[in-house]
Amino acid sequence: MVQQSGEKKIVKIYPEVKESRLSKLLGGKANQELPESIRSKLRVLENKFNSLIKPHIHYRMVDFRVKDDGVIRIERTIEFESRNLSEVMKSAEKLVCFIGTLGPGIEEEVGALMHHNDFSEAYILDAMGSVAVEDLVDKFQQTIKNECEREGKTVTLRFSPGYCDWPLTEQKKLFSLFEPEDILVQLLDSCLMQPVKSISGVFGIVPQGSILYNPCTDCDDRACKARRI
Repeated sequence: MVQQSGEKKIVKIYPEVKESRLSKLLGGKANQELPESIRSKLRVLENKFNSLIKPHIHYRMVDFRVKDDGVIRIERTIEFESRNLSEVMKSAEKLVCFIGTLGPGIEEEVGALMHHNDFSEAYILDAMGSVAVEDLVDKFQQTIKNECEREGKTVTLRFSPGYCDWPLTEQKKLFSLFEPEDILVQLLDSCLMQPVKSISGVFGIVPQGSILYNPCTDCDDRACKARRI
């Protein structure tokens, strides 16, 4: 059953390091098969990687209102300012706000490896973390989608502050929905997150059959790394 509005929850999901995503980060093309030399290093690093990550997602499902001026208002005082986000959420009944992280283990180990000039292993381990944290939030969104479908609903595209026309500074508003001591993710003055292998964002819950707007269809920036077409 989909949780009640406003309730804060934590979910632990074990992410995968998919080679199809990893190949692009390691200098190849998306979905390109990795060289055996790198695959052998991945096998060696697998146990270390699994021991370093502590994946979890904190989330809230909140009521909201889309205003005519491209603003989403939550809990009377919080307003997300993005016309594209507002368009995506026009048909949504609830907004899922989340902060997911792998914990600090990966970046601490990468720093230690760099200190000892083991750049190759550090680079691969860092790439594994980047792929895993994306997979973490993908799996989380799919879990919520599966729950929603049992109630005749589905989910929208996922948005994170700093993407499209949603300013990175809006991280502060998103983080204000959570207690800092609970989530174990710190928001820096730059609005970047610590640990680095963390992702925050929102997506909506809509009735099945709703038209799901994708702002990428109206955007000509074909070089955008976040493009979803």
